[in-house]
Amino acid sequence: MSFSDVSYLMGRAHGIIGNVLTKSQLSLLLSSKNLIELRAAFTQTQYDTVIGHLNLETQLEDVARKLKVDFAELLVKFYKQTSSSVQKKIRLFSDRYKAENLRIVLNGIHVGMKHQDIMARIVPVAGYTFEYYSKILSMPLSKIILTEKDHSLRKDLQRAYNEFETTGRFTPIEATIDQYIYRTLPKVSRKYETYVNMKNILALARCITLGIPAYRYIQPNKFIAKALKANTVSEVLEKYNYKPYSTVFSKYVGLEDVPLHELEFAVERYLLKYWKKTFRFGTIFQTDVLIGFFELKLAEVMDVIRIIVGVSAGFTESEIRENLLFYGIF
Repeated sequence: MSFSDVSYLMGRAHGIIGNVLTKSQLSLLLSSKNLIELRAAFTQTQYDTVIGHLNLETQLEDVARKLKVDFAELLVKFYKQTSSSVQKKIRLFSDRYKAENLRIVLNGIHVGMKHQDIMARIVPVAGYTFEYYSKILSMPLSKIILTEKDHSLRKDLQRAYNEFETTGRFTPIEATIDQYIYRTLPKVSRKYETYVNMKNILALARCITLGIPAYRYIQPNKFIAKALKANTVSEVLEKYNYKPYSTVFSKYVGLEDVPLHELEFAVERYLLKYWKKTFRFGTIFQTDVLIGFFELKLAEVMDVIRIIVGVSAGFTESEIRENLLFYGIF
């Protein structure tokens, strides 16, 4: 790919990110008391054309689907216009969400979620459309696992499913997907390594909370080994109370009851802050800049969906705000 082609793609990316919701637009959306007011507020934003003629009151699921499809189509457009080396990075980036979708489907069926609720959480990626997921939702878990195209992941999931059938514990399946993601992300960018370490720390914290053997459900390495003998979540976090990990974990060290959900959000926001900085100050010679663009754009789309769902559920403005990722880093 030529220098001019790369410059063109970076220009497009910066143009799109430069058109994010402003603070005043966000405040207008969050001040909406109901979906009618929210739909009117969207007419003052760039998302009005994406939502089109869909009705938030009667077509809430279609709106969420349209927003995600719009992002997926954007990803494909960039994929087609870049070099093979960058295409590989985009493909690996998409694999993360393919795995996340599989987790959502398997866990949703396991806990008895409605199909429409499962579909609302899925982000479509190349080769795995909404139609594909709609089709497999009617299958039993064992059959869905067999549809996985990645041989290594499929084999590991089959082994985890056998354990699930024996123990009734779903954790092995989720842990298998986690480990696949943790192996994939550093291939996209070395900058994901800190994030993967943080996610591994969280996995260890969950194992301690659930009282299950951690060595079965984490990515084994020297980094995580030093905390395997910890008895509490706070003890785990204290082992990593140094930079860059202390940026996220220091405020939770010493707490008797560490809120894991809040900690998960803190890790995701840490990652997003990094990608925001990378995208803003990176050069056209760094593929990380495009990855940062995809992370930021998807985070904004998901926040827009969180706002719609939050208003629909009658949550207060402050309740919705505390669950925003992209707009939670400003």
